[in-house]
Amino acid sequence: MADGPATRFDPDAELIAAVAAGDAEAFENLVRKYERPVLNTAYRYVGDRTAAEDLAQEIFLKVWRRANSFKGKSSFSTWLYRIAVNQCLNFRGKRRRKRTERLDEAAPDPRPALTERLEAEAKSRLVREAMAGLPAKQRMALVLSKFEGHSYKEIAQVMGVSLSSVESLIFRAKRNLKEALLPLRERGDL
Repeated sequence: MADGPATRFDPDAELIAAVAAGDAEAFENLVRKYERPVLNTAYRYVGDRTAAEDLAQEIFLKVWRRANSFKGKSSFSTWLYRIAVNQCLNFRGKRRRKRTERLDEAAPDPRPALTERLEAEAKSRLVREAMAGLPAKQRMALVLSKFEGHSYKEIAQVMGVSLSSVESLIFRAKRNLKEALLPLRERGDL
């Protein structure tokens, strides 16, 4: 999908132009502004804090190196997320997840608050594992939609696909998650 001209003033366009000219302070301003959303996207995609931090550093390094390639055809944030999405999709340092014992095999804990927290953590882990099992583009589309709050149109621009492709990716991701989590629901683990 080709980018159309940005339809509104992009306050970050001046900053990225300064970065392209080698302005380190402008770069620091962009990093401060977008560090948390980029880190959150990377974390939700890879599911590992350390790997997400490394990935975020790689993303911002690409921004620094490629600042002169920003042409303003889309907003800076769309351009940045396109870099982030590509870095996440190309992520090669997948770590094997440690096998953890199921909650019902653990020794019972007499403290209800701790037990509830452990159950919540176990459910969260199961959902993360189901997310990790999704095909890369489905996972990214779902992360951008459900966790980052991007519209389907924005996701299409960021991922460089059509709007109907985004709809299909998210539909299939939800269906695949539902299928992956169904046995857990039937067992009462979710």
